[in-house]
Amino acid sequence: MNKFFINVFALLISTFIVGIGVFLFKNEILNYYDKSLESLKKTNELQSDLESGKIVVFGSSELLNSNQKFIPQNYFNNDLKLPLRVQGNEGHQEFVILSQLAALENEKVKENAKVVILLSPSWFTGNSDNGTKIPKFLEYMYPGMMNKLYFQSSVDDKFKILINEYVRKNFNFIKEPGYIYTHTFEEFKENYFDNQIKKFIINIYENRNKISQTVSYQKPKFDYEALKIEAKNVELPSNNNSFGINNDNYTKFIEPTVNKEYFPFTIILPKIEENQEYKDFLLLLELLQNYKIKPLFIMQDLNPYIFAKNREEMNILVSLIKSKVEEKGFEYFDMWSYKKEDYEFGVLTDSVHLGELGWVKVNQKIIEHFMQ
Repeated sequence: MNKFFINVFALLISTFIVGIGVFLFKNEILNYYDKSLESLKKTNELQSDLESGKIVVFGSSELLNSNQKFIPQNYFNNDLKLPLRVQGNEGHQEFVILSQLAALENEKVKENAKVVILLSPSWFTGNSDNGTKIPKFLEYMYPGMMNKLYFQSSVDDKFKILINEYVRKNFNFIKEPGYIYTHTFEEFKENYFDNQIKKFIINIYENRNKISQTVSYQKPKFDYEALKIEAKNVELPSNNNSFGINNDNYTKFIEPTVNKEYFPFTIILPKIEENQEYKDFLLLLELLQNYKIKPLFIMQDLNPYIFAKNREEMNILVSLIKSKVEEKGFEYFDMWSYKKEDYEFGVLTDSVHLGELGWVKVNQKIIEHFMQ
């Protein structure tokens, strides 16, 4: 019994000493974590936007065409003066989207987040390893995000383990991995005392940099038909081809292939049970099911005049994706052309990326879903 009390007393003393050390050297510790976690500020900005109820659009390369008038980050923030954030670039697919949302999950996020997921059909094509690649994962799941995932997020441990297993699987492709990438989640979880220190440090940093705000929206009134006409007028010219592709893109990428035997292109799909992107999609649906405000999923298109072969099989997969979203009670906006006659020129500016008309339709759906 005496040995027991001695051990308890030793634990209390060590806790007290560590607490004093953290208090006395708080600034030095925070400065160290500023460097080792790279950018907690960037992490906190995304978390604050989700907590505040700002609309956050997750997507990939379609978000990079910043010269477009109606692309959401331009149209909402500049024309409508309504706050909206876009998150992503080329290769930013569902597993890294899931990972970010998992890392930032807390009660405020689940209560207030307004999430849009722009689904790219090309994510689901190709080989069975068509999921998120490790360089893109590391770009968005930098050490600051990984620390929040392991030591602060309220997300179910299932997702923490899943993300950790992804890191372990791709570990050999990580150049000079830091501490946060070198251990299993179970190893982190077992070190309770160290975990409490990390939580304490992250909370101090967040309290020092926290931006408190609530974003509310009032539904603007538009003549959408007039906007669609304007979109067609400001779209890049498409008069050197019959596919509805802007002239420069056609000349550079499509024209050299039109006389080849493999044109129009074939949509290649792995078996559904081997399709990694589809598996990641199902996990993302599971993660989002506890959000109070139902997310909006938008399925984009592939130009049916360019990607014409094996489209019937892709139709089946797109229909399956739609059914899975709707089974969860989430909102789904289907921009996929199940046949050529469904396609409207101007929705895409090239063979895969949204054009001005396409963005007008996306913006209309965002407004209708999130604004009263």
